Amino acid sequence: MKPARVVEAVLLDLDGTLLDHRAAARVAFSGACRHWVPSAAVGEALEFWRSLEKVHMQRYLAGELSFAEQCRARMRDFLTAYGAAVDHLDEKFAIYLGEYERAWRPFEDVAEVVPKLGRAAVLSNGDRAQQRAKMVRLELDSRMPLLVPADVGAAKPAAASFLGACGRLGWDPTRVLYVGDDLATDAEAAAAAGLVGCWLDRDGSEEAARPEVTVIHSLRELPALIS
Repeated sequence: MKPARVVEAVLLDLDGTLLDHRAAARVAFSGACRHWVPSAAVGEALEFWRSLEKVHMQRYLAGELSFAEQCRARMRDFLTAYGAAVDHLDEKFAIYLGEYERAWRPFEDVAEVVPKLGRAAVLSNGDRAQQRAKMVRLELDSRMPLLVPADVGAAKPAAASFLGACGRLGWDPTRVLYVGDDLATDAEAAAAAGLVGCWLDRDGSEEAARPEVTVIHSLRELPALIS
C-alpha cells in the first residue's frame, strides 16, 4: 500500500530492521549460557534473558542507568535467578557481548535495497558506540547518518525522537517515512509524531496495524513507497 502522502526521505530502525538482532542474540546467548549456568535449559533461559533485556534497556532509555549499568543489571538478575555466583559481572557479560558481535549479520535484503533509497538515515534507541560498530560491520556507515537518543533529546517512541531526527537532518517530517520492525514503538509512534509510519513485519504477524500505518514484509517493498 503506497502512502497517501509524498515521501522524500527514509528513516530506518537498525536492530530487527537492518541487522538481525534476534538471531545474533540467540547465537550469543547459547554460547554464553554454557559458561554462566551449564545446567540451564537454554531455550527457557533465553526467554528470561530477553525479558531482562527489555526491562533494563527501558531503564537505560529513561536515563536511570548508563549503558554499562544496564548490562550489569541484566547479568545480575540472570545469575541471581539461576543461583549462580553474582560476581565478575563485566567479565561475564563480555562473553555474551563477544559472541553477539561475531554474530552480527544484515538481513538478506539490506545490500540490495539501501543503495536505492536516496535520502536515508538510521534512528536507533541503542548505544551510539555499539550501533556505530554495527553500521560499520554492515557496511552502512558511509551510506547513512546514524542518530541515537543523545543526538535528538529523546528515545522512541517519544514524538521528540522522530521530530528531533528530522530537525537534525533538515527534513520535513510530514514527508519522511519511518521504517521499523516494532509496530508500536516504531511505526505507530512515528505516525503519531506526524511522519509516515511503516511497519516492517518480516514474520507475517497477525497483529493489526492502525489504518495510518503502511505495512511491508521486506525492505524490497520500500523503493515503491518513495516518491
